Amino acid sequence: MSESTDRAVNDRIVTVQILVDARERLGVVLQCGQQGLTKEIRNRSAVKPGLVLTGVQRAHGDAVHVMGRAEHEYLSVRPESEQRQILMDYVRSGVPCVVTCWGLAPLPVLLELAEEHNVPIFTSRRTTGEFIRELELFLVEEMAPTEEVHGVLVQVHDLGLLISGKSGIGKSETALELVLRGHRMVADDVVRIKRSGDTLVGSGVPMLGQYVEIRGLGILHAGDLFGQAAVVDSVRVEAMVELVGWDEVGEADRSGLDEHSMTCLGVSIPHIRLPVRPGRNIATIIEIAARNQILRKRGVNSAKRYEALLLQRLQEPAGD
Repeated sequence: MSESTDRAVNDRIVTVQILVDARERLGVVLQCGQQGLTKEIRNRSAVKPGLVLTGVQRAHGDAVHVMGRAEHEYLSVRPESEQRQILMDYVRSGVPCVVTCWGLAPLPVLLELAEEHNVPIFTSRRTTGEFIRELELFLVEEMAPTEEVHGVLVQVHDLGLLISGKSGIGKSETALELVLRGHRMVADDVVRIKRSGDTLVGSGVPMLGQYVEIRGLGILHAGDLFGQAAVVDSVRVEAMVELVGWDEVGEADRSGLDEHSMTCLGVSIPHIRLPVRPGRNIATIIEIAARNQILRKRGVNSAKRYEALLLQRLQEPAGD
């Protein structure tokens, strides 16, 4: 997270390997070109290469190419020598990968040249339109700007709260107490945050997820301890609660009038600093902080209302 609000946010660059990783969702099978799985995909939109094969356009070197019936028929009716000439130029043009739809078998010449030039070729039984829609939805999700931060993410009163602070200050213990009170755990230790429009969505990372480390007890899983209703895979991140030592906080805000914010991936969210010391029930205070944020979203601000009441009293004429 950053305190700057001016940082440009760009899409993530992914590699062809993600198609292999998502083969069940996308319904693809890798046929050749395994050495080219590190090629980068920079464009969320798929490309139909018909005009490229006919020589009308140059190939897009940053997008997934999807061949359908039209491209397959255009190539298959031509002699092998002509196929080779067309496809030689095609695979040399920097194409990251090609997917053939409708269950059509790639031409042997295409497989040969693609293997030689490390261009992954996939097949799919889906129709061209169906596959492109699913692929582009998938790429929008995968290429969303992402940042991984240290902390614990919980859902409190349907509000996603990112709890941060120094190691050992009690983030995980506080999160577990919140779960005991009926709230839900999203992620512990490492939280992956993606930007979707003007919204931040947080989740766990593979192999960690809702596993929690408690000193003295070891690694625990919130779902195993409290049931699957106590965990959720992702949540909209709407505020950050930073736990700080009582002696480190300096002059604490006692009125609630000073509203602070943090910026993550170009999106500003409220930033609440809570001093921690023995005997202070942080879980209760976080519950109250969540309720307060919900009220503020509805336009109810207790601190400003109290300030207005004080100013009104000060302006009233003194009594006899």
